[in-house]
Amino acid sequence: MGEPRVPPRICHTTTMILVGVCGGIAAYKSCELVRLLVKDGHDVQVVQTPDSRRFVGPTTFAALSRRPVLTDGGDDVFPHLDASKVAELLCIAPLSATTMSRIAHGEAANVLTATTLAFTGPIVAAPAMNPRMWEDEATRANVKLLEERGMELIGPGTGETAEGELGAGRMAEPDEIAAAITARLAAGRSMAGLRVVVTAGGTREPLDAVRYIGNRSSGRMGAAVADEAARRGADVTLILAAATARPSAPMRVIHVETAAELERATLAAAGGADVIVMAAAVSDYRPADAEAGKRTKSRDVWHVTLEPTTDILAGLGAARRPAQVLIGFAAEHGEGGAARARQKLERKGADMIVMNDISRRDIGFDSDHNELTLVTSDRETAVSRRSKRACAAAIWDAAPLPARTGAEPARA
Repeated sequence: MGEPRVPPRICHTTTMILVGVCGGIAAYKSCELVRLLVKDGHDVQVVQTPDSRRFVGPTTFAALSRRPVLTDGGDDVFPHLDASKVAELLCIAPLSATTMSRIAHGEAANVLTATTLAFTGPIVAAPAMNPRMWEDEATRANVKLLEERGMELIGPGTGETAEGELGAGRMAEPDEIAAAITARLAAGRSMAGLRVVVTAGGTREPLDAVRYIGNRSSGRMGAAVADEAARRGADVTLILAAATARPSAPMRVIHVETAAELERATLAAAGGADVIVMAAAVSDYRPADAEAGKRTKSRDVWHVTLEPTTDILAGLGAARRPAQVLIGFAAEHGEGGAARARQKLERKGADMIVMNDISRRDIGFDSDHNELTLVTSDRETAVSRRSKRACAAAIWDAAPLPARTGAEPARA
């Protein structure tokens, strides 16, 4: 018996996404991509090439997307026209070399390439192929053609491919693709005209000329927040304390070290900012009497008196001007974190607190991933474990942004 032929049900929603799946071992990753998109509230319609069905069957995608899959041989006469008419975005993952070539040259060889040809909205694609195929001159020419037409390519990544070769050709990870989709969908919620200040990294408080009290912050989360704001068109100033992470998007970067330096730089930039994001891990205490030189090692006990640093977030909350948005971060440990974050929101006069649980080793410090709870005055939004870039997109999607000023960028 063959697979049942169920005519696809195409219904309009505000966030319909087409997910095209090509033939290749990377097709198994598309299952996780579909799951993530559905979990984030999108209406997903999967479109499969005939070859892709050899790797993952339509039944799997139908179960994950909660709707029949579009594929060649179905009963619908114009599936490509129906789907391309109502969707907001088309994502092809994986994008094989064959399908890339067909799209680049306008071939409607199957339901996916026909859908792509008829689709007029934004297209993102995650190439996946052998490293030698990716580097071939014909592939490079096809990539150039597609990018010139506005297709956004995500990856491919570098590493060991399924056939055991090393090089570029691995399909990007599903959460990275989902983040790119979120960013493209958020283009309508542009941040152009907004002046954004973001703090990131961890402050260091000197004990003497060479030693300091610090924390484990890498600055990755704050840098990702700054990058995402810049990608959405905001004028961004990043105030960066000690950090291994660096922003990738063009922006103004101010380097600081201590909590006092961070406070001065933030207050100076805050006056012209529409949105302030305090993502830096600021030291709560500093040595009361730091030694000017290097303390010589001895067998004597070194007693250090610590004094509290200024609460920068509370100061910003008390002094902010009308319509200025203030977002704070809370690194909580264990149960009750969301409740403590809500108390912090009210106590410090912020509009949103981004909370993560630092008791977990798979997120937060020293990790490329995070899992968040976004706390505002009227709700708590859970952001499941994903890359920090994807978390940054979720933060800006939920942030209560002010109206765009249209003013000239403020110079810090």
